[in-house]
Amino acid sequence: MRVPSFLHPRRARLPHPAPRTSLAAAALAALALSGCVSSSLGSDARDVSSLLTSRTPAAALAALAAADRRTEETVVKPPDRPLTADDAVRLALANNRDVWAALHELGIARGQAQQAGLLPNPEVEIGVRVPEDDQPLQADLGLELKISEMILVPQKQGVAEAELSAEKLRVAGEVLDLAYRARVAFHMVQAKKQRLDLVTRLLESFQASHVAAEELSRAGNIPDIDLATRKAAVESARIAAAEAELALLDAREAMNAALGLAGEDTRWTAVDLGDIPEDAAPAVASAEKRALTSSLELARIARQTEAAARKAGLARTAGILPHIEGGLHGEHDGFAWELGAHVTLGLPVFDRGQGREAAARAEVMSLRERYIAMAVGLRAGVRTALNRVESAAARARHYKAAVIPAQKKALAETILQYNAMQVGVFRVLEAEREVTGAALGYTDTLLEYHLARAALEQILAGRHSAVLPMSMTSSAMPKSSAGSAGDAH
Repeated sequence: MRVPSFLHPRRARLPHPAPRTSLAAAALAALALSGCVSSSLGSDARDVSSLLTSRTPAAALAALAAADRRTEETVVKPPDRPLTADDAVRLALANNRDVWAALHELGIARGQAQQAGLLPNPEVEIGVRVPEDDQPLQADLGLELKISEMILVPQKQGVAEAELSAEKLRVAGEVLDLAYRARVAFHMVQAKKQRLDLVTRLLESFQASHVAAEELSRAGNIPDIDLATRKAAVESARIAAAEAELALLDAREAMNAALGLAGEDTRWTAVDLGDIPEDAAPAVASAEKRALTSSLELARIARQTEAAARKAGLARTAGILPHIEGGLHGEHDGFAWELGAHVTLGLPVFDRGQGREAAARAEVMSLRERYIAMAVGLRAGVRTALNRVESAAARARHYKAAVIPAQKKALAETILQYNAMQVGVFRVLEAEREVTGAALGYTDTLLEYHLARAALEQILAGRHSAVLPMSMTSSAMPKSSAGSAGDAH
């Protein structure tokens, strides 16, 4: 079991902890690196990238050219320089096997769609008869065709293609979710690193206070209770520093898991958290419009609605269409062939697929209501995300422009009074800790801002179910049932 270094005699220093950058831009640049074990995965990666490109300003898709050259053992190494947020997203999409799994799932849906468009195989029947007398050997030859199933193939293929489109949107959403998780994990590492540095500064301040108290105690200038109190403060600060170090270690491991890194590849460093960028959040109206336009969830529900409507049409056609089988047959009596044809009709008298059609129509109505509910929740989610971004930005700027300068000013005045022998050393150290406390508040607010901004960018990129409260999303949206077209008749 690892002992936190603040409770260990030899303290290990950890690497540095990056400013906000575009979520989907980095995602698209690395999507093909998510692994193309085969050329089919390369095709699926390009399809998903195309969906993401149409909803984001990103254009860096050159990595797709290397998709088919990837192997299962390939791991994209972290750069030698400190990581940025975009680096984290690229590494996650290059190495995290959840992306590969999602692309393989898309291959499942693609295969089912391909299967739905195939004509049924003809059946050949061959018979041989041996007459009892000395007549020549007789033979029968038949060819059976499932005509009704052949007629329904175009409709079955239409259902499967609509479901494949919905599946592509689902997989694209999973890719964005992974990019978002990588970005969040990266900002957590940044903040935990900065927090550890500040908590360490507090520990050093408490240690200095205790050292001063020891000197004064030896001279008999302070009571023992003051020395004991400052010793207790040091030990409490040591525990706080150990907890901060553990939080950083946890954040790094969460990021390693998101980036798919292990072993020597986990020795990366990250750029510092930085300040609030100057670019403003988009206006509410434009943000709502962009979120609705780019939403992968809404687009997926639309494709599922189309698939359900096609299933209803397929069930209706299959219900009124007689079950038709026909073919050719020939009989050889030993001297000559006799050729003929036949047709078998199954009359739709009782079972006309009424239940399947009703179920498909009910699914259409349900999905329409889900679409409206999700659109309403999405609008509310955009406003919530904007409120969080603006509030965190305003508070962080206030920390930087007012709170921290005020604390530094108070520290400077305290030092002047100390030089004039009007206050003691303990008051100076306390004022220093108040400056550090303000910096801790600024760090926490910076993290809050970066997480809120990442969530907003995720929503505007087209994915919101993973970042909004459950009450704001239609969590009961049914999964795509790609390949079910074959069961619809």
